[in-house]
Amino acid sequence: MDKTKRGALLMIGLAWPAVGLGFMALHFNWLPSGLSLLAEGIGLFLSGMVSGLIFLTVRHIFEDSAGWILVNVGYILFAPIAIMTALVAPGLGEEYGSPLSFVLVSPLMIVMYSSAAMAAGMGLTACLGIVTKILSERFEQSPERATETVQIHL
Repeated sequence: MDKTKRGALLMIGLAWPAVGLGFMALHFNWLPSGLSLLAEGIGLFLSGMVSGLIFLTVRHIFEDSAGWILVNVGYILFAPIAIMTALVAPGLGEEYGSPLSFVLVSPLMIVMYSSAAMAAGMGLTACLGIVTKILSERFEQSPERATETVQIHL
């Protein structure tokens, strides 16, 4: 992986905690504190890194601009869904075990929930990109068809 892709991956990873925790603070007027904040921050960072890795891997598959556009739009559409599922995930395991187990389990739950949503979205848009590529190749005019003459007998 070259330096620009690593930088993009790090920027995506750092953006997820800011967006997720910022959304919680602005929309719900609530922000977790203590170990819960640490667990959610780590989980959102890791899930941002995983989602960025999925995005860059799927985007690397396509060579044409139509595929890139669909993958970019897919990431933009499904990243908020993945962030919302990541914010829901820690609430499911809060009542089990000690605070230390919560700090260890919560980031894993965040990564699993958000990665499932992100992979589903990127898979859907990648399939649309593949279909677009097949259809564009099928409807391209071949040189044989361009010079073919059609005679109509009346």
